[in-house]
Amino acid sequence: HRSAPKRIDHRRLGHAVRPMKSVSSHPVLTTPFIEVEERPKLVRRRTTTDCLFTELTHSPLHDLAPVATLGLTTRVTHSNSVAVSLDQLGLAFEPQRDSTLILVQGGYTAALVKAAGTAVLCALMYGFHLGNMNPAAPAMRADLGIEAGVENDNAWAFCVSIFCLGALLGCSLVPMVADSIGRRKTILLISTVYLLGSALEAASGVVPRPASPLERSSIGLCLLLAGRAVCGVASGSSTVVVPMYLGEISPPHLRGALGTCFQLTCCTGILLAQIVGLPALLGRSGLWSVYLALGALPAASLLVLHSFLLESPRWLAGRSDAEAIRAQAILAALRGEPLSSLAVVQELDLMQMAAGPIAGGGGDGGGGEGGGEGGG
Repeated sequence: HRSAPKRIDHRRLGHAVRPMKSVSSHPVLTTPFIEVEERPKLVRRRTTTDCLFTELTHSPLHDLAPVATLGLTTRVTHSNSVAVSLDQLGLAFEPQRDSTLILVQGGYTAALVKAAGTAVLCALMYGFHLGNMNPAAPAMRADLGIEAGVENDNAWAFCVSIFCLGALLGCSLVPMVADSIGRRKTILLISTVYLLGSALEAASGVVPRPASPLERSSIGLCLLLAGRAVCGVASGSSTVVVPMYLGEISPPHLRGALGTCFQLTCCTGILLAQIVGLPALLGRSGLWSVYLALGALPAASLLVLHSFLLESPRWLAGRSDAEAIRAQAILAALRGEPLSSLAVVQELDLMQMAAGPIAGGGGDGGGGEGGGEGGG
């Protein structure tokens, strides 16, 4: 039903009601009231913030600050204080007497830089083998007898893409190897595989000349296929072990910076492969085998600098008591602290707690669990 009309004084609605002008001696007539429909009452909409601080007190989002937008995972913090309710929001932004907000301990020590710099040589080899097939492709196909054509194009495409199949195999198998023999030995093993793969790739361009050119082309192509597959296994293994190793040897506040070194070194290897493989340099007939052999230089350098590559203290901490003592010594060298330093002992305790109970003998299970958490 429609609501009854209300009587409204014309003095309050002066813009809607105007007095009539007088005519001769007749008095002025005014409109005493007008009919106005009453507007329906609007119910105030309840926001998500209202529900969070009244009904949803057990929600995991209850301690989010009210100024946070739905979908954000960060909280309104200041000076390590968090606003957990509307009443406490202003307390989070009060000035603090202590001007020291964040205390960062440790830094780049000589042992840490040497270990990380030696490990990222695997990333340099990964980037080089990832981009060394494109610049010198015309000269390589001409010398191997893989001319333009549908069948030859498919053969060349398989020769390039078999690298990815090897990488898939390597990244699937290397975690078990790293947990059983350690991060350091695994990286040295990967360097040896890189060395073998580079030798096979380079040998594809210097095979002896048989009587038939087709036979020479088949031998060279098979060697190139084998080299690409072997380098793919090493590259896939590098993408798993090297970031894991960098995260386990670095302090928490430098873990992100050292973790990006893998991607940066990989891109550097791709750039070097693109530049050196130009036809004006080594990407021409008779020289492309030397170009492919350059991938063995970082592998040989890593094997020579193996003394800089310290074992992961996190992996050692979860194996046995004797290995935990060795882990303490390595951790002290990486942090530049004395062996009996309280910071070193506390960090080692955290590593042992994360690794789980230490086995009395070999401790393979504990080391595997610690390695898995270190990789995460």
